[in-house]
Amino acid sequence: MASLDPDDPRAPYLQVAGGLRAAIRSGQYGPGAQLPTYQELADTWGVAINTVKAAVTLLRDEGLVVTQHGKGSFVRTQPAEGESLTRDSGGDERVWQAIAEIRRRLADIERQLDR
Repeated sequence: MASLDPDDPRAPYLQVAGGLRAAIRSGQYGPGAQLPTYQELADTWGVAINTVKAAVTLLRDEGLVVTQHGKGSFVRTQPAEGESLTRDSGGDERVWQAIAEIRRRLADIERQLDR
């Protein structure tokens, strides 16, 4: 993994998510593997813990990872329903990021309506 690219126009959490996504797809973190702690990722990337949490939430919304309260975040061992762990290599990552962002926003709206 690397640090943030100051020339990258994406928000920091999207850069972190992109790095983690690439590590998962390359096999650096295989199915069932535990991701480093939020603090370890924050230190690695030089970002705040909330930035890392947003990145992991995005990956969870994409179906790449699962989080277990008090235990950590893990690469999914089974694809999310209707999805696969690897996307078509010709796919446009920006589209998947936009879909994940829409899912996150929808979840936020649903939480607000449940209050």
